[in-house]
Amino acid sequence: MPVMTTTGWTKAGVLGVSLCVLFFYFLQNQHAFSMGSGDWSHSYFIPIISGYLLWQRRAELAAAKYEPFWPGILPLLVGIPAYALFQISGLSNHMAQGWALLLCIFGIVLLTCGPRVTKFAFLPIAFLIFGITISERVMIIITFQLQLIASKGAWALLNIIGVSTEVFGNALKVTDSQGGIHDLNVAEACSGMRMVIAFAALGTAVALAAAKLWWQRIALILLALPVAILMNVLRVGVLGVATLYDQNLVGGQAHMLIGTLLLLPAFGLYMGIVWCLNRAVSIEDDSPTAKATKATKAAGKSAAGRAVAAARAAGLSWAALRQPAFIAGVAIMLVSAATLNVAVAAMGVHLRKQRIDPPDNRRVSAIATETASYQRVGQDIVMSSEVVEELGTTNYLTRSYALKNAAKDQPNPRMELHLAYYTGMIDTVPHVPERCMTGAGWQVVGLSRRVPLKLDTSSWQLDQTVPEKLRGKVLTAPFDPAFSKDTKAERIRLPFEPDAIEMQSSEFTGPRGMRQVAGYFFIANGGHTALAEGVRAKAFNLTDDYAFYLKVQITSQQVASPEQLAEHASRLLGELLPEIMRCVPDWIEVQQGRYPPDNPRGAKSAK
Repeated sequence: MPVMTTTGWTKAGVLGVSLCVLFFYFLQNQHAFSMGSGDWSHSYFIPIISGYLLWQRRAELAAAKYEPFWPGILPLLVGIPAYALFQISGLSNHMAQGWALLLCIFGIVLLTCGPRVTKFAFLPIAFLIFGITISERVMIIITFQLQLIASKGAWALLNIIGVSTEVFGNALKVTDSQGGIHDLNVAEACSGMRMVIAFAALGTAVALAAAKLWWQRIALILLALPVAILMNVLRVGVLGVATLYDQNLVGGQAHMLIGTLLLLPAFGLYMGIVWCLNRAVSIEDDSPTAKATKATKAAGKSAAGRAVAAARAAGLSWAALRQPAFIAGVAIMLVSAATLNVAVAAMGVHLRKQRIDPPDNRRVSAIATETASYQRVGQDIVMSSEVVEELGTTNYLTRSYALKNAAKDQPNPRMELHLAYYTGMIDTVPHVPERCMTGAGWQVVGLSRRVPLKLDTSSWQLDQTVPEKLRGKVLTAPFDPAFSKDTKAERIRLPFEPDAIEMQSSEFTGPRGMRQVAGYFFIANGGHTALAEGVRAKAFNLTDDYAFYLKVQITSQQVASPEQLAEHASRLLGELLPEIMRCVPDWIEVQQGRYPPDNPRGAKSAK
C-alpha cells in the first residue's frame, strides 16, 4: 500500500509515534542541544528537508511495490539494544544514540515497506544524520583545527591587503597605521562550525535534490567544506579590518551580524558551483532505447498513480493495518520502550543530572586573596564574553599568587590559579591547557605527565562521621577565617583520599621564546582525577542524581619543570584547598540526602 494514501499516512503516523516513544530521551536531549547551541539550531529543519527529498521521489515511491520484508527486523534488533547500551551504561553517548535511531528508522521502513521502497528512502533517512549533535569530544578536535585554519588564513589575507598582522595559534595581533596593536582571538564561536555544519547539510541536500549524476552529488558534498572554510577565513579577515576602526565590532551582536551577512556570498558561491556542474554535462539521451525506457517508466507511473487514486478513494484499509510486519514493528518498539523504562528504574539510573551549587551559591572568586604564606598579585583576570562563552561557565577565577615574605635567595615564582566550576552538564569534555594554550600560540614541549602533589597533612584528621564504607578515605582540614570574610572557624571535608592528588602537567614554549609550565586536576562529585577523561567516570556516574566538577589549574612562567611546579603548587594548594572545597558541594551531605534541601534521597529517608 503506497504511503501517500489514508492508510499509508495512518501507518506512518503510528510507526512515527512509536518511534518517538522509544527514543523520547534522545529527542528531548537533542531539543536541548538545538535550543542551547547556535551550532545545532538547524536540527529542526533537517527532518523537513528529508521529507522534501522523499516528496521529490513521490512518483517512484508510488510506482514501487510495497511488501513486508521480514529480514528488516534485524536492524531493529540491533538498533534498540545499541540505544539501550549508549543510554544506561558507562558508554553513554548522545551521538551514538542518534545513530541507533537512524538504524531503527531504516529497519522499520525495510520491514514494513520492503527493499523496493527502501532504496528510494535510504538517502533521505541517511540525511537525518546532520540533525544529530556531534559528540563534544569529536567537536573539540574539529573545532580546534578549524580555528587554526581560520587564523592562519586570515593572517595571510590581512598581510596580502597591507594590514600588518602576526599570528600565534588562533590569536591574531593586528597593527594599525600608528603602531597600535589590536588583539583578535579566533575563539570557538569564530571557528566556523556553524558555517561548516550548515553547509555540509545544505550541500548534501542540494546534491540530492538538484544533481542527477552520482559524481555531481559527490562533488557538491565535498565542495561544501572548502567553501565554508574559505568564507570563514574571509569573515575573520573582515573582523581583523573592523578591529582597526572599532574594537567593539569584533564581539557581541556586531560580530554575529558580520558572520550572518557573509553567509549570503557563501551561498551565492555555492549555488554558482551547482550551476556550473549542471551545465558541464547534459544528461538528456535521445536514443530510441532511452525513449522506450522513459515511455515504459511513464506508463508504470501512470498505472501506479491510478492505483494510488483508487486507494485514496477507498479510504482507510483495516486489513492493511492488521499486516503482521506492521504490528510486529509497533509492538517491538513499544515493548522495548516500556522495558527500557523499567530497567532504568530498577537499576536506579539517573539519565539526567541535576544542577547542584555549594551552600549560599558560593562562587570560586570568593576564595581568600591571602593565606598564611601567600597573597594575591595584581587583580583577578576578567574574561571577555566570547571567552566566557567558550569556557562554558561564568563561575570561574583566574588569579595570581606569590609568597608574602620570601627571602631574597628563596624562589618565589608567581603562580596563576585558575578555577572553573561546572554542574548538570551532559556529554561534556573539560577544557585543558593542552588544547586551550596550544590554540593561543603555545607549543607543547615533550609529553604530558602526572606528578603527585605533596600537600601538608599535619592538620588533617580522619572524619569519623561518614558512612562505614568511606571510613579512612574522608579527611578534614581546618578553615582559617583570619583571611576570609567569614569569622567562624570550622573543619572542611577534603576530596576523597586527598593525599593521592596528582596533577597532569605539561611544558609549553610560546611566542618570542616565552616558556610556561601548566598543571591541573579535577574535583568531581567528591573525588578527584588528573585526567579530563576521568571526569566522566567521577561526575557522571549513572546512579548519581547530581553532577559537578571543578577544574583546578596552576600555571607559572617562573618554574623549570612540572616537578618544580608541583612543589610550589603543593604549598599554595595546601593552604587554599579548604577554601576551594567550600566552593563546591559537600558530597557526603549530598549522598546522605541532607543537601540540597530538595534532595530526593532526603525525601526517601524521611519516609
